[in-house]
Order: sequence, then structure tokens, then C-alpha cells
Amino acid sequence: MIEHSLRRQLEPIVTRRRRLDLARRLSLHWLITALIGLVLIGAAWLWGWRLPFALVLWGIAVVVATIIAFWRCERVGPDYQAIARDIERHHPDLRALLLAAIEQKPQSPGGRLGYLQTQVLREAVVHATNHDWLESTPPRTVALAHASWIAALLLLVAVFSQMLPSMSLLPQGRPSILASRGYDVTITPGDTTVEAGSPVVIVARFDGQVPSDVSLSYGADGQAQQRVLLTRSVDDAVFGGVIQDVRSDLLYHVEYDGRRSGNYKIHVHDRPRLVRADAKIVFPAYTNLPEKTIHDTRQISVVEGSHITLTFTLNKPVATARLAPRTGIALALSVDAEVPNILTTSFTAENSERYELLVADAQGLENEFPPRFAIDVHKNLPPDVKPVFPNRDVAASALEELDLQAEVSDDYSVTNFGLTYALAGVQSREIALGNSSLSPSGTIQYLLALEELGAVPDQLLTYYFWADDVGPDGNPRRTASDIYFAEIRPFDEVFIENQSFQDRQSRQQQQNQDGQQQGRQTEELIQMQKQIIIATWNIKQQTDLSGNLGDRADDLDVVRQSQADALERAQSALAEAEDPSAGQALQAAAEHMTDAVNHLTLAGAKHASSLLDALDAEQAAYQELLKLRQREHQVARGQDSDRGSDPGSARSQQQLQQLQLTEQENRYETERRAQSQRQTAQREDLQVLNRLGDLARRQNDMSERLREAEAALRQARNEQEQQEILRELRRLRDEQLEALRDVDELQARMDQSQNRQRMADTRQQLDDSRSQIQQSAQDLEEGRVSQAITSATRAQRQLEEMRDEFRRNTSSRFSEEMRDMRDRAQQLDQRQDRIAEQMEQQQDSGRRTLADGDTADGGLTEQVQQQRREIEELIEQMRDVSDQAEVAEPVLSRRLYDTLRQASTENLDRALEATGQLLERNFLPEAQEIERRAARGIRELREGVEEAAEGVLGDEAESLRLARQQLDELIEQVSEETARAGRPSQADPASDEETGRQPGAPRDAERPQDEDARTARAGESSDRRSDEARGPLTGGDYRQWSDRLRDVEEMLTERDLREDVARVRDRARTVRTEFVRHGKEPQWDLVARQIMKPLAELRERLADRLAQLESDKALVPLDRDPVPEKFRELVRTYFENLGGEAR
Repeated sequence: MIEHSLRRQLEPIVTRRRRLDLARRLSLHWLITALIGLVLIGAAWLWGWRLPFALVLWGIAVVVATIIAFWRCERVGPDYQAIARDIERHHPDLRALLLAAIEQKPQSPGGRLGYLQTQVLREAVVHATNHDWLESTPPRTVALAHASWIAALLLLVAVFSQMLPSMSLLPQGRPSILASRGYDVTITPGDTTVEAGSPVVIVARFDGQVPSDVSLSYGADGQAQQRVLLTRSVDDAVFGGVIQDVRSDLLYHVEYDGRRSGNYKIHVHDRPRLVRADAKIVFPAYTNLPEKTIHDTRQISVVEGSHITLTFTLNKPVATARLAPRTGIALALSVDAEVPNILTTSFTAENSERYELLVADAQGLENEFPPRFAIDVHKNLPPDVKPVFPNRDVAASALEELDLQAEVSDDYSVTNFGLTYALAGVQSREIALGNSSLSPSGTIQYLLALEELGAVPDQLLTYYFWADDVGPDGNPRRTASDIYFAEIRPFDEVFIENQSFQDRQSRQQQQNQDGQQQGRQTEELIQMQKQIIIATWNIKQQTDLSGNLGDRADDLDVVRQSQADALERAQSALAEAEDPSAGQALQAAAEHMTDAVNHLTLAGAKHASSLLDALDAEQAAYQELLKLRQREHQVARGQDSDRGSDPGSARSQQQLQQLQLTEQENRYETERRAQSQRQTAQREDLQVLNRLGDLARRQNDMSERLREAEAALRQARNEQEQQEILRELRRLRDEQLEALRDVDELQARMDQSQNRQRMADTRQQLDDSRSQIQQSAQDLEEGRVSQAITSATRAQRQLEEMRDEFRRNTSSRFSEEMRDMRDRAQQLDQRQDRIAEQMEQQQDSGRRTLADGDTADGGLTEQVQQQRREIEELIEQMRDVSDQAEVAEPVLSRRLYDTLRQASTENLDRALEATGQLLERNFLPEAQEIERRAARGIRELREGVEEAAEGVLGDEAESLRLARQQLDELIEQVSEETARAGRPSQADPASDEETGRQPGAPRDAERPQDEDARTARAGESSDRRSDEARGPLTGGDYRQWSDRLRDVEEMLTERDLREDVARVRDRARTVRTEFVRHGKEPQWDLVARQIMKPLAELRERLADRLAQLESDKALVPLDRDPVPEKFRELVRTYFENLGGEAR
């Protein structure tokens, strides 16, 4: 409440503010009604639209608006808070005093204010007495408000006078201005310029009279015109229509009520656009590959040094053109002298690169979406030299013959191969075993007789294998294997067995206590010198390949320091040596080590040729150290952990294995579990197999759609339908070109070094299929639909044959047969369950009579007979596979045989035959009894087939678990991309509602126990795009995301699940294509519905199936299908009420 004294001070201000508010309201209301009057006057003058009683209605509106203004002003009470804020704004010295005074309320029971409250009010009244609070509402503002309502009133009076016919200044008695003109039509866009292929919207706007029908006629100059009816807008006199897909200059006009407008011209400008890109590849001479031409390609795979000529065919000549790489200088393009819209460029491929074709015409128009080209360059790898036997260092007597074997392979061809051996201190000898014919592989096999070499004990023989090919520079190149040692052991080397392993340990401890470490120190020095030789050899090989020492100088310095340390050890051992022969050997070894240190120092000073001299000195020192070894050894069988305690034990492993040791073997070994890992080659095979199947399926769909389009084109009734079908054919051609891009990518994958040899035949066949797809696209471009269908069908057939052959070559021999048998057995078991349910229903519904006819059993008899025929076919297939697998897969053969034997004892075929006969005669109870026995036999048959298939195909539960884990990560990646786009997904994969799970249904039992061991989400976005980091659908991770989805598809065995994954992958590819081709941001709500939601539902189905496989007690949803949309709220309410009652 406000005290009376303060209220009296505020009353003048309240009165002034009320008058100001009334003036403003009157001005606004009268202005609005005046404008309404002006609209009525204009409508009557221009169009002749006169509403009956318009003046009366308008007058009533003015009166009502005035009454509302006065009523609102009186009804609204004073806002003392706002008044106080205005006063304090003009009088800052109040410091919220007035606001505090207004807010005071009595607190005592008698309704009186307290002392402090009274003091606040007194100070506010004193301030009002000493200051003019009316200044908070300036007089100027009040004057302007009064002027505004006076002006609005004058305008109102003027409008009223013009609405009276006797006082109106407008001419009367004649039609409206626009109506007197007849038809006044405005056509947009009139003369215009559009981009080729764009639609053009034609709008005819009529002012004045409006015709009933308006039509549009258009066509090229001098050709027949097409006529379409324009559609009228609901509210306005506007007619509109669309000319679809304008690709050439057109003339158009509008016709209405026997009249027509003038001709307007649509000029089409075509942006420069790539029509076709061809690549001519001249491979280096050392590859022995013929010249190759690839038509209509965007991605090629070549070996380094290949000469590439790219030919670009554009839709028209251009003024500027360049082929720009991601980094580096753009390649210049030359214009063909005869055909100016053909551009060419040539270069030698050295490294992989991505290019963009940037062109602009004379008008400055650029290609809107520059096409991208990928040049994948594979390095000319050196030959792979793989020692096969003995593949390790050996100790041999001087009379032995060493059988040396190695395998040589190259990505293209080896010109020669062989081995080189040398005794320390003797000139090395090279043995060439290659022939004159160039081959990508070869086998090195040589018998080295040590006796013929004159080898003596304690001498060192070193050897290595080598292979020659042609390097990228065209010069011969040699690649060598690791260096191997053959130590010539003495003839009188003796091995004596200790009595026990414990005795040997006791003797070693005693020797350690007595300081007898000389033999061990000698072996350590020998092993150290061997490692120095190996390190020097590796540095020499790397230097020979690169041509210079380069960044291996630090490694060479480490080797030199190690050799110096070995020299110090040798000198220390020489000082302690008591045996004269040992002293001589150590002295000679020290001298050779000194030479080695000097040569290594020179090599570090950029004299790489000194490495060979260093190797000779190091080997000579090693040979001298061999003379220090003992001739007599005491051995005993021991644990693995002790085998490495003696550095010389490995040298005599062969001799030790020949001893007949009497001590019993210690059988307490540490168990080692091998962890199975998916090999890279297997994953590549699955990826290629999946892509071949995907391409074959797409070509099959293409053939069907082309046939439908061809039939529709024949049945088209008018030009508009024909144009629509032709647009569909152009879209199909674009899809064929997209298929070409996918084929090129698959060829590049097959051409990788790890796949080149394994997939050479398939890659060649894929070239033929690519030619068919390219021919189909060209036929569609030229309008030959029938030929395009033939080419697409031929490509489909070839791809299917490649897929089947590739599957046979890369998968287990019986994988497909077992997968098919497992699916058939599971289907038989499910159908048998349905037959049992139908028989039970008939039993409950009552007995049949013979007069009921053959169909009264609901087709049960026919179902049983069909079940019997399919079981016979399955048993026959099992018998064939069992016979074929007897040699190759004996475990599989035995399991199938046991299942067949069990099935024969159950007499499945006879049981089903008896069931059918009993059903025909209406003996339902007896038929049920026989059916139960048949169902038990079918169930056992299914379990036997599944057990046999598990040995070939692997554990189905493990595959499902891995597939579900992959789906979790894929869904998470798409979900994070959707969230980054600023539109949180409406189809949360974890939501029960979106995945179709009944709310409240148990979830813990559906997840396997290893759910906590799930790997980390792969949801981080990659930065592989040059512009910004995106997700899998719009960024650089799409290919990896799609490949992982293909892996999921290959892990699944049920056909419907695989088809679901394929459909989602197709939708994702469509989204990706639209984004890449048009730069169009995906519709994220559509992504959620068509990609994320199906993947989430698939994940739940996998969880249900996995729960059934892992445990019979695992809880699964009552209904595996998603809850229909209209019942979801009811189901949720039901489970919520159920849960509330349980609590």
C-alpha cells in the first residue's frame, strides 16, 4: 500500500501519464481505421469492388475503436512501480528510495507502519516537495501525443468525406481504372537465361479481368510447340506452371480466352562440364605389360614410372583449364586442334595423387562441382627373397653338404637370382641359378659341398641369397636376404650327459662361486661379434638400395662403438689368457677388430665402400674367436627357461637332439593359448567378394529398371510422359557411371601389392565386366535402350560368375554347402513346429469327417508331403558332402555320417509319410503321435548339421557377437555425425521406442555377459577432408564405414539379415552420392529413419538371436518384431502399470 501523503504527491503524475496513454491509443486506433477506409476507397476506384453498407460498417468500426481506447485507458490502473522508476531515472539522488517507499506495507496488527517504514515515506514526501516530479513525463512528449491524435482525427474526417459520394473528389459513374483496361497480364520470368537442365517456373499474373483457363505453349524456334495448362492460385489471379529440364533455347507464350501474349525467349547457358575422361597408360618396359586404355574413368592404378595420358571430353570449348592436385603445381592441359572441347595432358606417375579438373568458359562460368581423379601409384618393390631351408645359422662338419633353398618372388619379374657364399678371408663366389626367361617368381636350390671348398674346423662360412630385377630408374637392382653363418665344427666335439638336471645346476652354481666364467665370456664375445656382422650387413644392404648412407649414419656409429667395445673385451681376455693357442686367436681377433673399427670410421665419413672391407675384417675376427670354443660339453635335459642360459647351446642343437639322454623329460610345460586373429588377406577376400556380389545385384536391378523404362517408353501417350521417362533414363545412366567408379575402386584394391598376385585372374575378368558396364552407359547416352539392357545383363552374368568363382577359390571347399544345409535344416525345424501348431489347433476345434474334403485340413497333408520331400533332398545332400569330404575334411565327414546314421534310425521319411496318410484319413490323434516322433528326429538332424557346420563356418555365436559390436560402433559414428550437424537424432539407437522393444521389457538377459568388454566406440570424426572434419556419411571415413558394414553382412548367415544390411548400405551410398555430386547436406531426420533406425533394429535382432544361442534360460522379448506405431503408447502404459503394481 502507498501512504496517503505519498499518493497525493504522485497523483498529478498519474493523471498526466493517463492522458498521454489515451492520446496514444486514440492516435493508433484512428490511424488503423483510416487506413482501412483508404483500402476500401482504392478497391472501389481501381477494381470496382464495392462492399454493401461499407460506410456504415466503417463508421461502426471507428466508434468501436474509440470506445475500446477509452475503456482500456480507464480499466488499466496506474503502474506505481513504472512511475517510480521514471522518477528515479530523472532524480538519481533518490537511490531507490521511492521504490522502497511504494513497496512498504503495514506489519503491525493495527495496520500501522513501523518506524523505519514511516521514515522512508517521510523522506520520499520531502523529496517530492523539494523537487518537481512531473519532469519525469516531459511536456514535450504530452504535446506530441496530443498532436498525433489530432492529426489522426483529421485524417479520419478526410477519409470519411471521400467515402461520401457527394463529397468525394474521385470521378464517379464510370468503371474502375483496371477493369476499363480489359486483360492486363504480367508474365514472369519473361526473357531469361537459365542453366541447362534446370526447370523454369512460368507465372502469369492478371490485373483486371481474370480468364477462366490459361495455357502455356513452348518449344524450340521452328519446331512443334508443346501445350500445358497452367494452374490457378487459390487466392490470387495468378496462374503458374513448370517447364521441366530445359536443355536448349526455347520460345514460349501464354494463351487465354482466345488471346495470346507475346513471345518470350529462354536462353540456355551450359556450364562447362566433363562428359568423359579416358586414360592411356604406357607401363615401364620392365613390367612387360602392354599399353592400356581405360575409357570413362575417374580412378586408375599404375606402377611408378608409368606414362599417363589423360583425355578430357567437355560439353563445350573452354577458355581456361587446369588439372590441380591437392598439393603442388597444377598440370597444364592442351586443346585438341581439331576438336576444341577435348583437352589432354601427359605426365609420368611417381607418387599417388588426387586431382580436380577446373575449367571456365569465355563468359567466366566455371564447373560447379569439379570432378575428382585419383591416380594410385604402386611402388616397384624389390624382390622378396625368402630363405626356406635351413633358414638359420648352422654348425656343420667339414665333410657335410649343405642343402640351401630359398624362394624368390617379385611384383613383375626377376631377371636373375642365386646365392653368394664365402669362407672368411677368401674371395666370395657368386652362383647364378636364374634362367633367361623373365618370371615373377623362382626357386633357389643349391647343394654346397664343404669338403670341396677345403673347409677346416673353426672356420666360418657365410652365405646369402639374392635376386635381380629392374628398378624404377630402369637400371638393374639387386636385393639380398639376411646373411647366414655356417660354422665348421671340430670332428672331436664331445657331448657328455650329466646325471641329472639338478646336478648340472649345482655344478654351474659351484662354477659361479669359483669364478670359472671364461667359457661364458667367450661365448658372449662370439655372439656379440655375430650381431655386429649382421648389423653391418643390414646397413650395407640399405645403403646399396638407396645409393648413399643417408640417415643410417647414427646406426653405423652404434655399430662402430659396439665393435670398439668388443675389441676392449678381446684385449681384456688376451691379458688373462693362459693357453698360448687361445692367446694367438685373441691376438689375431683383436687385430681384425681394429681394422673393422677403422673401416667403419671411414664408412661414417661418407665412404660407403668401406663397409665391405669392414665386413671382411669382422668375419675374420669372428672366425678367430671360434677357435676359443671348448671341445667337450656336459649337457642335461632341463626346463625351457634354462635353455637360454648357455649361449653356445643353440650352436649344437642338432647334435644335442641326436643324444639318447636317459633322464626323463620334464612334462610340466607352460600352457600357451593361441589367439585367433582375422588375417588381412581373409578380410580383403571378403571385401572383394562382397563388392562383386553388390555390383552383380546392382546390374541385375539396372536390367530390370531398364526393361520397365523401355516398356513405359513404348506406352507413353504424350510428350510429357516421354520426357519424364527420358529423365529416368538419364538418371539410370548416372547410376551406371557411378557403378564404373566403384569398379575402378575395386580394381585399385585388387592391384595393391598384397592382392596383386592372388587376384590377377579376377582383375582381368573384372576388366571385361567394366567394359560391359561402360558400353551400357554409352548406349543409354545415345538412346539405345535395348543394347543397354543387353550390356547390363551380360555384365551381371559375368560379375555373378566371378563372385562364385572367387568364393570357391578363397573360401573353404565346403563352406557354401554347409551354410546351405544349415539354413535348410533350420527352416525344416521351424516349419515342423508350425505344422504341429496347426494340428493342435485342428484338434481343439473339433473332428473332421470324410465328407469335409481334401482341403478341410488347411493344407496340412500337402505341407507334410512337402516336408518329407525336402528332408529327402537334405539327406541326399548330406550324403554327397560326407562322401566328398572324407579325404579333405575327415572331421566334417564323420560328423555328417553320424547325423545321417542317427536320422536313419529315426526313419524320418517313413514317419512323415505315415503322418500324411493319417491326416488324409482323419486320424488326427494318431497323426499327432507320429508327428512328435518326426519333429524330434528333425530337431536332432538340425542340431547335427549345425554342429558339423560349426567346424567349417566357425562359431555362429561369436560371429553374431562381433557383428553386434561392429553395429554398435557404426551406429555411434552416424549418431555423432548427426549431433555435430546440429540436429540430434530423433531415432536414438539406444531407445526402446525406436528399436521396437516393448518398454519395460527385461534387457539384462538380452546382452551377453561380455557386454562390459565391448571395445571403445569408434566415433571420433576424421580430418581427411581438406575443408573440415566430418562424419562417415559426409567425410573421408565413408569408405571405411561402408567396408565395416560389409564385414557385418559377411558375418551374418540368415538371408533376411544380410538383405537388411545391404539395403541400409544402399541408402547410405545414395546419401553419400547426393552429397558428393551436388554438395547437398543430408536430411538428417531421413538418415535417422532409414539408416540409424534399421541398424538399431538389426542390432536388437542379433541380440535376441545371440541370447537364444548362448543360453536356453536367457530372456528374450515376447515379440521380436517392432511394436507398431499406433500401439506403442498402449504398450508403454501397460508395462509402466505392470511395473508399478510390482513395486
